[in-house]
Amino acid sequence: MMRVHCSCGAAFCTSNTYVPVQQRRGHNKEHMKFSPLGKFNYFHDHLKMPSNDIHARRKRHKTALAIVQELGSESNAHGLAKIAMSLQTKRKVMWSLLVIIGFTAAAIHLSFLVIKYLQYNVVEVSEMKDGMPVEFPSVTICNTQALSLTKLKQRMNENLDITNWINFIYQAKFGEHFSRVESIQGFYENLFQEAHIVGHEINDTLLHCRFNQRPCYPHNFTKFFDGKNYYNCYTFNSKLGEEGMQYMHTTGPQYGLSIVMALDNDDPPLGSYGLYNQESNIGHTAGLRVQVHAPETMPSPMDHGFDIPPGYSSSVGLKTVMNSRKAYPYGNCTHDRLTRNPKYRNTIFSCFQLCKQEIVIRECQCRTSGLPYTEKQSNLSYCGTFQNWQSLYAELSKTGTFNRTNLYNRKLDCEVKVLHRLSNDRSYEVGCQCFQPCQETYYQKSISLSYWPLEFYQYNALQNFYGILQDSTRINDSFMAEAYYNLHEIIKKYEPLAQNMTKENQERMLYADIPMDERQKQARATQLIHQNLLRLNVYIEDLSVTEFKQMADYGIADLLSDIGGTLGLWMGISILTIMELVELAIRLMALLFKSENKYPDHHEDNGSANGILEQNTDRTIYPHDTYAPYSQPEYQTFEKNDYGRTSNSEPPDSPV
Repeated sequence: MMRVHCSCGAAFCTSNTYVPVQQRRGHNKEHMKFSPLGKFNYFHDHLKMPSNDIHARRKRHKTALAIVQELGSESNAHGLAKIAMSLQTKRKVMWSLLVIIGFTAAAIHLSFLVIKYLQYNVVEVSEMKDGMPVEFPSVTICNTQALSLTKLKQRMNENLDITNWINFIYQAKFGEHFSRVESIQGFYENLFQEAHIVGHEINDTLLHCRFNQRPCYPHNFTKFFDGKNYYNCYTFNSKLGEEGMQYMHTTGPQYGLSIVMALDNDDPPLGSYGLYNQESNIGHTAGLRVQVHAPETMPSPMDHGFDIPPGYSSSVGLKTVMNSRKAYPYGNCTHDRLTRNPKYRNTIFSCFQLCKQEIVIRECQCRTSGLPYTEKQSNLSYCGTFQNWQSLYAELSKTGTFNRTNLYNRKLDCEVKVLHRLSNDRSYEVGCQCFQPCQETYYQKSISLSYWPLEFYQYNALQNFYGILQDSTRINDSFMAEAYYNLHEIIKKYEPLAQNMTKENQERMLYADIPMDERQKQARATQLIHQNLLRLNVYIEDLSVTEFKQMADYGIADLLSDIGGTLGLWMGISILTIMELVELAIRLMALLFKSENKYPDHHEDNGSANGILEQNTDRTIYPHDTYAPYSQPEYQTFEKNDYGRTSNSEPPDSPV
């Protein structure tokens, strides 16, 4: 209902009359009429209203401003509804400024969140994994004495090059590189074949082997050559051959790897001695160099190994540790194998070692025996090689000018300088393109030693290790034969007493004094055994696996949560609010496409051609509108242009 107030002041207008809105807007075909006190007709029957079809077209074609105002008034975002619904200009401006400030603060805050996310920071967490089998590691063993003295004495009688080389390095002058030339590395670089021959062989040194309570043999070991420090090294469970993975389900030394090794530390030849190299921090020792590493990784016993002394039983307990790293974009780890030598798994250390070798080759046109190399590089000569040294030795021997001749090797000098630079400047690592593996396993070690073997068990131990009861050939070919036969002579002398255990024989065995010569033989046997034999036990002491795992410090879920909190804090925006904006965009685009395909309607108002900025043409009549019956003719009708005009554009006393 619409309230119409008659303000004419005449006697015939004495009350208020309410006219239905439906009739005012033309939804009824009858003329709008009212009669104050039943005597006055307000409108004439000839009053004309817009047709229903024109009004329906206006309702169907909403304008862009109307859509924005509608969604703004319904929006859940703080401030937008205030702007849309406020009637006062000052209030609209105030809320507009507040919305702009909130939007700016939210944008700055969101930029900080995006920057934090794009940094891809990680955190490392540890996790204990139980109830899973543990892969047994590879075990690489090297004799700390690279040369077998027994083989060296044999080869010196068969090949004069060894004797000539020794005389050559001790009589010529090599300046600052003398220690390098006279080392076992220099021996290998100039007597390549002889170095392989005089090195220790696993068939000669491995006396006993058991793994997981089953026997193992020399063919279960893979040979690895280290030309700088140890020559022949051997790796158990390398997985480079036909052997599969070795998984452990039980802990303790009884279920690990147990080996007994003979070091072949024979006495030096009479009247000879070796030169002690003060520049070597690891040389001139007896024992094994042992490295425990992940299967299929390149051994590096010099850098990551530990020493096991002879005359002891050494137990190495292991605990498995895994490193799980995140790949790009959080890190630069790789799942690939070693790029420069694909038969091995990738490790950062092996990659840098091979990269150093490439740098030496590039700058010196030769390779060094102190670093690993690839098959493509095997045809290059070593930097420490003295070309035609045999001819040079023969010439200097004839002229007798050894002491006055300084021999200079340009490539050797280049290698020493390059390696010294690389060891003090790590800038070369940038060009190596070496990355950490995404999955890496290493082992924490705990080492214990005990005196071994006791003198009471030495004789029978030699019988079992060398298989003397089946065949004495092996012990006869070894210098350990002296130890065995010394003990054998003493035991056989007193064996009849043990077989005929009378009271007299018992007292003689227990309390009789042993002659000095027998004591010396027994001490000599014990010395040889403790100087050459050792036992090594490597086992898993804990089946729990510790995994250090990298995780995203700020992931996509954290970013979305913080974005929602930021928008809610500054703008009061949620996902549903964003959907409202999507709806607004869709409706505006739909309106735009409809407007582009719409022809102008000459029967409508003089609005815009496409109707996007068209104003609402519905007439609004408020209760305070007045009516002056004498201002216009009594029967004047509303034309089309007058019907769409708002109340503000009409004269103050115009009829409603």
